[in-house]
Amino acid sequence: MKTFTLCLLILLMMQTVSQTTMAAATPSGENEHLMTAAVKFRKGDFSGAAEVYTQALKADSSLSEAYNNRGLCKAASGDAEGAVADYSEAIRIDPSMTAAYNNRGLALMGAGRYRDAISDFDRALRVNAVQAEVYNNLGMARAGLGDHTAALDDFAAAIALKPFYPEAFYNSGCSRQSLNDHEGAIRDFLKIISLRPAYAEPFYRCGLSRAATGDHKAALMDYDRAISISPDYCEAIVDRALSRIRMRNFSGALADYDRAISLQSDNPELYYNRALIKVKLNDYPGAVTDCATAIDRRERYPEALFLKGIMLGELGDRDAMLADLQRSAAAGYAPAGKMLKKARGR
Repeated sequence: MKTFTLCLLILLMMQTVSQTTMAAATPSGENEHLMTAAVKFRKGDFSGAAEVYTQALKADSSLSEAYNNRGLCKAASGDAEGAVADYSEAIRIDPSMTAAYNNRGLALMGAGRYRDAISDFDRALRVNAVQAEVYNNLGMARAGLGDHTAALDDFAAAIALKPFYPEAFYNSGCSRQSLNDHEGAIRDFLKIISLRPAYAEPFYRCGLSRAATGDHKAALMDYDRAISISPDYCEAIVDRALSRIRMRNFSGALADYDRAISLQSDNPELYYNRALIKVKLNDYPGAVTDCATAIDRRERYPEALFLKGIMLGELGDRDAMLADLQRSAAAGYAPAGKMLKKARGR
């Protein structure tokens, strides 16, 4: 697991709250249906749970909790539009239902409708201001709009209400990275690590910030921890390679790109970057091969065409060099045009 499943954790929390509220407010027969729905939801049978909630609503259409919970089922099944409709109906019946505002906000945020989501989270907090999860969600929506300064205030409010809140620390750290406050980001990620040491993502993020401050040795240690937790963590492997390059450990970087390519063999960037390392190691034929593979996976890749041409020139194949430089220049890569003029001027 590379990242915290924030939305799912919050949805499950809201599901529990809504079920508890409903159980106290409905007759025993309806309770039995609702308990059945809750069991189906927890087992991942979202369509089955939604059907039970629908049956309950046919018996009593005023059950705001049933609309909210059916919305959770629809959201979990990928029906965001249907989920929003159910949350809206729950709010119509009970305008003070903070869970429905929060859940609708999450659904809107998932659809990229950050301003609408912010409105819902604000309304939830006007009803009840002591909700750490809602402050966290509000911060995520503001971050989605690029307002990381305001987002930090929301994450701080969430942490003030819930001091041991890994997700809020994580989101705070990400916003600090966006603001280039890498020392602050490191503090946030270290806090998560102290709370959830089995997660790879905080180690990776911490490594990114350490690298940004120039501490590549410490960054390598963080990337190593992330990869030890999640061996197929391609992003961490690639960024570890970059730190190794900064430390001029080209053979180690090459090994990382070999590993990354084994995980993402269709990614042209990985082949191109490995070609750059092979150039550093004077493996020109290997660089040509990697550039050719990158071009095969992305037809218009002017940088790879340029590098391939230069390497072919170093290997003595002038005609092939000129052909690649021509293709690179035609794709709009200015250095290729300059090199082509220089080569033809000989």
